[in-house]
Amino acid sequence: MSGILGLWNLDGRPVERDLLRRLSHTLAHRGGDAEGLWVRDAAGFACQLFRVTPESKNEVQPLVADSGVALVFDGRLDNREELLGALGSDAHVPADAPDPALVQAAYRAWGEGFIERLNGEFAIAVFDPHRQRLLLARDAIGIRPLYYYRGADFFLFASEVKALLAHPQVSTQPNETILAEFLLHGLHDPDVDDDGLTFFEGVRSVLASHIVRVTPKSNSARKYWDFDLRRRIRLGSIGEYAEAFREHFTRAVRRRLRSAHPVAVLVSGGLDSSSILCTAETLRRADPGTHPPLQAISYTPEDGSVTDESAFLRDIEREYGLAIERIQPTTGFLRRVREEVQHTEMPLLDSLWNTSQAAFEAARQRGARVVLTGHWGDQVLVDQAYLVGFVYRLKLRALVQHLQEYGRWFTATDPAWYRRRFFLDLIKYHTPRSLLPALRRLRRTFSRDITARSAYTDVFRQRARLHASKQGRWVGFGLPPHSWSLSLEVRARAHQLAMEWNNKVAAMYGLETSFPFLDRDLISFLVGVPGEIQTWQGVPKGLLRQAMHGILPASIAERRWKAGFNQLVYDGTSQEYPQVRECLAGAAAVGRGYVRSDWIERELMPLQGQMDVRDCRVAWSLRDLVGLELWLQTFFGHEITKTSRGRKLEYAETI
Repeated sequence: MSGILGLWNLDGRPVERDLLRRLSHTLAHRGGDAEGLWVRDAAGFACQLFRVTPESKNEVQPLVADSGVALVFDGRLDNREELLGALGSDAHVPADAPDPALVQAAYRAWGEGFIERLNGEFAIAVFDPHRQRLLLARDAIGIRPLYYYRGADFFLFASEVKALLAHPQVSTQPNETILAEFLLHGLHDPDVDDDGLTFFEGVRSVLASHIVRVTPKSNSARKYWDFDLRRRIRLGSIGEYAEAFREHFTRAVRRRLRSAHPVAVLVSGGLDSSSILCTAETLRRADPGTHPPLQAISYTPEDGSVTDESAFLRDIEREYGLAIERIQPTTGFLRRVREEVQHTEMPLLDSLWNTSQAAFEAARQRGARVVLTGHWGDQVLVDQAYLVGFVYRLKLRALVQHLQEYGRWFTATDPAWYRRRFFLDLIKYHTPRSLLPALRRLRRTFSRDITARSAYTDVFRQRARLHASKQGRWVGFGLPPHSWSLSLEVRARAHQLAMEWNNKVAAMYGLETSFPFLDRDLISFLVGVPGEIQTWQGVPKGLLRQAMHGILPASIAERRWKAGFNQLVYDGTSQEYPQVRECLAGAAAVGRGYVRSDWIERELMPLQGQMDVRDCRVAWSLRDLVGLELWLQTFFGHEITKTSRGRKLEYAETI
């Protein structure tokens, strides 16, 4: 989790070192180990270095080759041995060289094609003064953020948007189309490609699996890697599939244990996070000299509620002899919420923010620099699209059996929900690309997000309709529905934003988050296997359950319920309602015509009585409105000047 940035004056003006240093200081929270600056005529790079891996102990950035090619790198390479073998001894790269040195050698060997050779989590910039080009690249899944802005006579990139905004010639306004789509519909249409647009006009994000080529005259982007949706992985038995999954999953966890410091694992007692912790501890015990100590942290309450998973934590402790640190959950989301918005640069708030901060703080205090979580397990392991394949093969009995089995495992969900989801998948998979916008508009017409629809103005809602009218990425018939759906799900814009949010929030606490379930090779394996294998015999996450036999406590592998956090969300919003009202009276959203003033005056107060612990939609809508208001105040309020954007802002402990 280093902070990288670069400035290229396209008109040939020399880069001012003092300006570069001021921009770099906006990313100081992403470093802490060293700061590096490099300037050559019209180009300059900066890096706030954060050393994590054992190989990074002597790492220096920016890294400049004898040829003059400069490089900055934020991330972790997962295929070091493969790269070293391909480069050969002639590259003169030692086996313990830091990751950026391997990237530099790869560029020297393969030019712009170097990016196809890399696997891991990374954001990279390479400036080649002889070719007069700048290359920006992001990893295949999009874990590490990277943004850019092209002015009339300069090009600027950085790990975070705030570094771009600190440049005196950068001018931006809210991107109202993306903003409206996010707040009203969550950017949950995975088939819509927004070309890297962000919440800030003129600021773009390098898309996952893309490389951006910048020259003095133009910039262009291309996808350098993608999932092979036609690949078929067919094995002889469920046992063989489980063994293959365990191999991929174990490798995914091992890659993220490559740290010279303790690694924290946030564990709830659920299937996903427990699988990570138990696999990591198994690896550590098998080779304690290679893998770092683990710090297991949980904020599972022990109150007997539906959120209480403490019995499962005790089973892990008993089987592995571990001590899992307990953090008492704290309701609410408003403590230091302005700092959350300033760091994440989004109107995206965490409903359990008060508790999340305690977990990150505990990890930092125990010397960790990497935090592993079970996030994204649901997205990559629970996908119903494979049921469409049953229709093609006329396996209607299997279709019915799987739909019935869901209800036996997801006991808190109405089984009818899965049937509706199946019919939606069936319709969407057969909808031509030209008709996808109409399908999206029809679905939204019948959606029932009353709170959001009533709070926002007609003009603001019209912005969301513009986004819904975009053509979708239709891939055509003939591809396995499971493979098609999973690949789109991973790349959905809403999930990309969540990955960026997680990265920036962790950086607030001097940490980097990593997600084993988002390992590129693991997802590629899941894309290739039949969907009914992943959901073996209709059991959600059946393949994971089979693969974790002998690693997970049986009580966790056989769990039939998920913990719900509705009570915490309800209690927190109820307790903080006066502060929510105070925040929404700030008038930034009303002044810009996004939120109705009469709604704030007449409907906000009675809304508290409409909140229901069984349904968090009202609480989530209020959270989103608070996020919008604070985001506008932070980045576009009259009190926020260019000078204040370029330095660390201090906030009170509450709103």
